[in-house]
Amino acid sequence: MKKVLTLIGCAAFVAVMAVACNQKNQENDSIAEEVAIEEATEAAPVEAAAMSDAEHQAMLNAAAEAGRAKCNCYKTDASSVEACIKSILSESYAAYQDNEEFKAAMEAEFNNCVKEKATAAIKEKADEGIKAGAKAISESLKK
Repeated sequence: MKKVLTLIGCAAFVAVMAVACNQKNQENDSIAEEVAIEEATEAAPVEAAAMSDAEHQAMLNAAAEAGRAKCNCYKTDASSVEACIKSILSESYAAYQDNEEFKAAMEAEFNNCVKEKATAAIKEKADEGIKAGAKAISESLKK
């Protein structure tokens, strides 16, 4: 009985630590992404100056959409991810393909999407482990 409880306690501890570490990594990654976006913005001042505020916002919105679409390429068709990404960029966002700020914002959104999916998967696995542990405790107490 002690071994079962110890095992369940260890599994719960590992799950909690994984979630906590992931949250800390997300904070560090978001800072790195902000720096990358700022660098891209500084690297392309001519492009930003040539756009009006509305055009600039439209470009950033398109970058966010492209980042989410790129993230979904991995979900929908894992065998041809590269073709999926190329088709998204060439068909929907061809006007922005050479814009460095667009690329940086798209990658930032892609990274956020991947992190969200990874966090959700970790939480799901942790919940499964906790439920399995609770079930094992319940069954061992019945015996």
